[in-house]
Amino acid sequence: MSNVVRGLMIGAALSVAAAGLGVGLTAAAFGEGAIAIGASGDFAKDGFAFGAAINKPTADEAGAQALATCRKYRDAPKMAEICQVVFRFSHECYALSFDPDAGTPGVGWAIAGNKEIAEDRANRNCQVTAGPDRRQYCKVSQSFCDTDN
Repeated sequence: MSNVVRGLMIGAALSVAAAGLGVGLTAAAFGEGAIAIGASGDFAKDGFAFGAAINKPTADEAGAQALATCRKYRDAPKMAEICQVVFRFSHECYALSFDPDAGTPGVGWAIAGNKEIAEDRANRNCQVTAGPDRRQYCKVSQSFCDTDN
């Protein structure tokens, strides 16, 4: 695993931990979520595969759906083959941001207590990997919550 991917995972994990401090989370009947990612670390060359699940009754079900979705990711089939569940969350939001031009390195994801914070952190993570010439092209492509946040 490359340092870029490792750094994004550490950053996202810290975001999850920080988001849980002092943020009131609402209870929902189903509130388990997961993110699965397939990446070599060279996003510009290999792309990445992504899958997520929210509002599942158990963490195992969320992980299984995120993994299945990631493995069906058509834009980077080689990366889809190596998908792994990298984050599980409960009653939170996730966001994915990336530079939409093929062959560019910008990609980021995040988990937070609400959608706005998740989107901001995902976009900032994308900008870190995009480099100075492509930062402005990072755009949030999806964000969802497994709560009413």
